[in-house]
Amino acid sequence: MDKNKIISRFEHTLELMDTFDLKNEPVTLRKGELFIDYGEKNRKIGILMDGLLYASYLSDNGTEWVSRFFFPPNNFIVSNHRGFVLGKDSTEAIRAYEDSKLIYIEKDEFKSLLDTNHKFERTVRILAEESYIQSMDRIHSFQSLNAEQRIRKFFGDYPELAQKLQRQHIASYLGIHRNILTRILYKL
Repeated sequence: MDKNKIISRFEHTLELMDTFDLKNEPVTLRKGELFIDYGEKNRKIGILMDGLLYASYLSDNGTEWVSRFFFPPNNFIVSNHRGFVLGKDSTEAIRAYEDSKLIYIEKDEFKSLLDTNHKFERTVRILAEESYIQSMDRIHSFQSLNAEQRIRKFFGDYPELAQKLQRQHIASYLGIHRNILTRILYKL
C-alpha cells in the first residue's frame, strides 16, 4: 500500500478524533502493561497515537504466539475486534511493547459515533477494508511462502519495526522457531 496514503489515513483519523468530545483523555501504557488480557470482556477500542503494542494468543498446547503488531501509521487501531464486536471475552492479550500513547473509545461511545457521524463511519469502513486486505495478504503469505520468503517480506515491508523487535517476537509472528529466523538472517 502507498506509504503516503497510509500516513494520510492515520493523520485524518487523529484530526477527526480531535473534533469529538470523548469520555476518555489519551493515556500512556508503559512497556509491558496490558490493553486487554486473555478472557477479559472487551469493551474498548484504541487509537494508537505513538508507540508499539502487540497481540498474542495461546495455542492449545499453551504456546504463546504473536498475532499482530500495532504501530502508527500502518496499524494503529488497537482491538481484539472479534471480542469487541461480538461482546465475547478476549482470546488475545494486547500489551505495550514499548511506552505507548492511546486514545480509548468505549463500545457505547464507538457505536454512538458510528450512528451520528458520517465522517467517522466512513473512516471506520475504509480502515476495516484496509485491515481485511492486510489480513488476507498475511494468510496468503503463510499459505504460499516458505520461511525465508516470509522473513524477507517482513524485513522488506517493515524495516523500522524489525529493528525495534526482538527476534523471538518476529519469529513468533512469522510462525517459525527463533533458531530458524536466526539461521536465515545469518545467510542474508
